[in-house]
Amino acid sequence: MRLDAHGSRALLVACLALLLALGWSAPAAATEVIGSWRVVDDAGHGWGLSLFEQPDPAFPAGWRLRLNAHVPGVAADHERPLRLRDGLGGGWTLANCSEELVPPGEAAVPASSAQFDAAGLDPRPSAVAPLRLELPLADGSSIGLTLGSDVVPALRALP
Repeated sequence: MRLDAHGSRALLVACLALLLALGWSAPAAATEVIGSWRVVDDAGHGWGLSLFEQPDPAFPAGWRLRLNAHVPGVAADHERPLRLRDGLGGGWTLANCSEELVPPGEAAVPASSAQFDAAGLDPRPSAVAPLRLELPLADGSSIGLTLGSDVVPALRALP
């Protein structure tokens, strides 16, 4: 069976009409992601860092900073805030919202991940100075990560 452009369009419209009649709805807008980076902590362990807009309507809207350990055995604290400072005397505290990593009432938060509310980045850090993060760990200690010129401008550009 061969369809011309008009026939293809008509078939597409008919399929969409059928899906709508059956109760299908278009998918929600995709989560806006500013970026993802690989960063290294003071112990030489790799971490994934991502900045994104919270997509789950079960949680407050806003921008999130998520850290995921790339090595086994590293456990983030899921209650204490993330502390940031720059070389220009600026300091910020981002509230811990790691509970948002799993749907309400579901499984435990993954030990190797932590998530923070980026609303605490006010005023925004300088785009030219490195930024030092102090990530709280489950054992009560913390580990430092230094963000350079690839990540800091993205933090500065958050809406």
